[in-house]
Amino acid sequence: MRYLLPLAPLALLAACATPQQQCLNNVSEPLRVNAFLIAQTQANLDRGFAVDQQQRVSRGFDMCRQRDRDGNVSTTLCPTTRVKTVNVPQAINMDVERGTLDQLLARQAILEKQASTATNQCRLLYPE
Repeated sequence: MRYLLPLAPLALLAACATPQQQCLNNVSEPLRVNAFLIAQTQANLDRGFAVDQQQRVSRGFDMCRQRDRDGNVSTTLCPTTRVKTVNVPQAINMDVERGTLDQLLARQAILEKQASTATNQCRLLYPE
């Protein structure tokens, strides 16, 4: 539930969009996703490796202040858990990655045509 809380402002913002804007956003999403994948694949080819994000958990102790029943404050050690996201290089097959990029570029052309047609339909269905 607490993971959904940060999404609440986005839901409110989406509710403020006009029907035409919502329609345009929906029809252009596959195009945006494909463009992201093209950029990611091209970056992998330029680097020669992929980058994977992993979370590392470490446990330790921090100084904590506690108040007892009498109101006296004491300093003690409290256990803490820290999560750090790190980028880890991953080996890739350059030939497979080039093939993937070629497929994504071919798909981009198809998606652009579909998005153009769908954009015109959105503007006809929801004129401003």
